[in-house]
Amino acid sequence: MIALARGLRDWSSPAHRAWLRGVARKRAAFLARGQARQRRREGLLDVVGPGPGRWSWQPRFLASLPRSLRVVASLASADLCAAEIRWLLGLSDTALRKRLSALRCAVRAEAEPPTLPAAEPHVSFGAHRAQLIAALRQQRDPALATHDPDGHTILLRINAHKVRHLGNR
Repeated sequence: MIALARGLRDWSSPAHRAWLRGVARKRAAFLARGQARQRRREGLLDVVGPGPGRWSWQPRFLASLPRSLRVVASLASADLCAAEIRWLLGLSDTALRKRLSALRCAVRAEAEPPTLPAAEPHVSFGAHRAQLIAALRQQRDPALATHDPDGHTILLRINAHKVRHLGNR
């Protein structure tokens, strides 16, 4: 396509054939790098477990982690996304990425995957997730939101007693 766009129709010239070989070689290298990255990403998913909400960390592994990584690991296994973890812990994007990177290194250092199958089947937040996120965004202080089996929002404010005029709501 590039050759046609440039008006190259005569391939008898050695310069044109060399240019085409270079384009083909660079395109093949580009595709090979992309496939290698994809295989690496898929391999990382196999290390952690079958999918979100269907696994939990081994208690021994969690106990071996520093507190900062243990909190991130617990929140990640509770099916929270990166934005929710970042907001809940008051972390910058860079700080969370560093903690996730350290957590991945700790997982890779284990001889066997440090996960266990979940005791209960995975229950998706589904339609409640948007309602929970909206409730969290209305809060000034860090908070944790969940819902009861009937779908009613439960909001737990982290600093509830530190702000006198708000108290427990």
